[in-house]
Amino acid sequence: MAATEAEAAQPAPSKKCDGSIPACGNCARAGVPCVDVDGRNNGLSIPRDFITRCYARINWLEQKLKEIDPQFDLSQGPAVDMTSADETTTPCRPATSTSGTGQERAHAPSPVLESADHPLLEATMSSKRSYSMAEGPEVEQPIFVELGMLSLHSDSRQKHYLGSSSGLLFTRLIGLDSRRSSTASPEFVSACSRSGHRRRLAPGRSQSREAYQALYDRLREELPPPEEASALLEVYFQVIHVDHPFLHPHSICNAYRALRDCADLGCNGHIGPNGWIDTINTFSYNGRYDITAGNEITPISVFTATFHVFMVFSLAATVMTRNRSFDHSPDKYYRIAMSAASECFCSISMPALQGVLLLMVQGLIGPAAINIWTLSYIATSHCIDLGLHREPTDHSELSPTALTIRRLIFHTVYSLDRSISTIQGRPLGIRDETFDVRWPKFDEIQEFTYPAEQSSELDIQLPSPETTALCIYRFRMDSYISEIKLLLYRLPAQGDAMIWPTDLVSIQQRIKAKLDGWLAETASLQPTSSMPDIEDGELKFHCEQLKLESLYHSAITLLFQPSQVFRSPSRNALNLCYQSCRRRLRIYKYLNHEEKLHYTWRHVHGIFSSGATIVYCFWASRDLLETIPFSEALSDLRTCSNLLSVGSQWWPSLRRGKDSFDNMVDLTIKRLSQLQSLSQLQPPSRTQRRRIVQSTDPPPLELNMGAVPDMVNTQIRVPVLDYQHAVVHDSVSSVDATATAADTLRTESYPEHHVENEPDRFLSQVGGLVPADSDQSTIDAAMEGFLVEYLHGDWGWDPFSSSMENPEYP
Repeated sequence: MAATEAEAAQPAPSKKCDGSIPACGNCARAGVPCVDVDGRNNGLSIPRDFITRCYARINWLEQKLKEIDPQFDLSQGPAVDMTSADETTTPCRPATSTSGTGQERAHAPSPVLESADHPLLEATMSSKRSYSMAEGPEVEQPIFVELGMLSLHSDSRQKHYLGSSSGLLFTRLIGLDSRRSSTASPEFVSACSRSGHRRRLAPGRSQSREAYQALYDRLREELPPPEEASALLEVYFQVIHVDHPFLHPHSICNAYRALRDCADLGCNGHIGPNGWIDTINTFSYNGRYDITAGNEITPISVFTATFHVFMVFSLAATVMTRNRSFDHSPDKYYRIAMSAASECFCSISMPALQGVLLLMVQGLIGPAAINIWTLSYIATSHCIDLGLHREPTDHSELSPTALTIRRLIFHTVYSLDRSISTIQGRPLGIRDETFDVRWPKFDEIQEFTYPAEQSSELDIQLPSPETTALCIYRFRMDSYISEIKLLLYRLPAQGDAMIWPTDLVSIQQRIKAKLDGWLAETASLQPTSSMPDIEDGELKFHCEQLKLESLYHSAITLLFQPSQVFRSPSRNALNLCYQSCRRRLRIYKYLNHEEKLHYTWRHVHGIFSSGATIVYCFWASRDLLETIPFSEALSDLRTCSNLLSVGSQWWPSLRRGKDSFDNMVDLTIKRLSQLQSLSQLQPPSRTQRRRIVQSTDPPPLELNMGAVPDMVNTQIRVPVLDYQHAVVHDSVSSVDATATAADTLRTESYPEHHVENEPDRFLSQVGGLVPADSDQSTIDAAMEGFLVEYLHGDWGWDPFSSSMENPEYP
């Protein structure tokens, strides 16, 4: 009996579909239509020969038109590339394409590429090993670094990064990927390598003309004029971009101009690829174009450009509002950006990843209904999916700008992950041994700061190359944070899978030495002679150096404060923590005075954790209690409280944390006052005399800054102790620390396993924080709770955790 259509559409398990087009072998022999089931919608059946029949009908109609009117110009219609139809029917003959010229073209790429309205995965051209290498001869592919960008579903054009453990290696060895490798011709590979462009065949998901018209109308109403846009863009690049350099400034400026042109033209012009009016000039984005039918097109959609540009406006307006230099609410820009978000995030791509990072910065700069921890992992997964964590070997496939953008995006994601996981005391995301993309170099970053081909519309002053290049030092610091977190803040091993180092004291010393060298290098940086051409250029550079120094002090605190490995820090370790936190607060105070502190989440947490660490050190170290002058302690703690008061204007949830901190400050000052009064009646002890040391501060930054004064030291002068004492009153030595490093670390073994029913060592420490000659009953319950919270924390106190759950303030 002949097979029925249902039998052909749903073959028996023994009759598997061989994937042939226009019909599989079983259906062809049965003489019935071959029907596929949509992998994303089981209720939708698609004839396997549908696309082939459509292409055939288009060719037939074109031939009829030529017969009727030989002069008819086919280029007036939409361009359709017929390559994939020819490959599925007659793969051996040259492909013809219906384009503006209607002429035959060379073989185009395989239809595994992405749809036209969304950017093709940047990973198509880049990963740790180049994709042309993955598709090239086997002799060019080292087996131990085998990887690829493959589609994970047979009905999906989305390509994903796959590493060697995925089994891709074995498909190479036995030749199962020959069909995939043959889909891209040598002509296509070489053309892409030379041009650095991306190509795509299939048209993407189209928006209705009404949707585009609605967007154009809103842009016409809400897009700021060039003067206002210039001010906003300049603030973003001068303030936000130097800390988070994941956008290409010239691409953002070009996107603004294109959006303005679209708003002016509306739908009076013909809507071209990706929703752009076809009469406006195409522009590259992230150093790349797309190529469709041999023509360069703008690689991002008008919706994605809207999201990026208006998120930049929102962030810049937030900064300007806090500096009282902008009258408009940032919310209006944020709302417009979110109205275009669905199109921006509909696929995994570089522009979509940049959109995720813009949302993360929004969550850092002010309260928002954004789970920044979740976004951090989404961004990390996007990086891996796109292959951004691997260094390309064939750089000819990408333009220099595209390569630099890839590196900056990945390391920005990496930096945010380290910062957020440290603040919240949570595990790290991607491990350092799983990526090999290098840091960008100074000469590569210079291109980001050169003036673009600007029209008379925008007048933007980008940050100096030296200022932008400071991000390289931040990325280096993040690798030290990873090492500290991994070695000192790990839980005891439950098995023998990992062999951890045992000489952690020497490791602590080694990390400290690396941090000292890092700070010495950053302090020696000098601006170029062109810096005076930038308004307040030297002051801005000086402030950025101070921000780097604050990162150093936060790392020192992380290294020497209580951790899972060193639960009871030594006397000298506590002194290092105290001096670093004190210096950090002084830096924050100076930046606030110069209006260079914008009170992001990281700044606010840095202020709070510095104050909390100082309080802990006072109660945990008898030496500090006896030697730190009362006026110095009062100044530091009040500085912290005042900075928290300013920050609570932008972070209402911080008010509860500030109230708790102020209570601890009152108790600490009371205790210090009592001890200082007693010490004045007694001669200095032998221990106190040993505390008399020479100041080993790093060279003041003004030595490297010319005329810029060290305002941190001149404005926040610390009162001198009485004639019997001299203590370090700035930062602890960060360059020449050999005098104190030898006895900084306390030898302490780290238990490999928890002992059942063992008393909580954290709780048992609280009783030892009070001087031996004091009455333990004098410890206030609030102070005891504060110290317990501090000791249980994996990196400072998070002032927002409890108040965010039960907010007291609107």
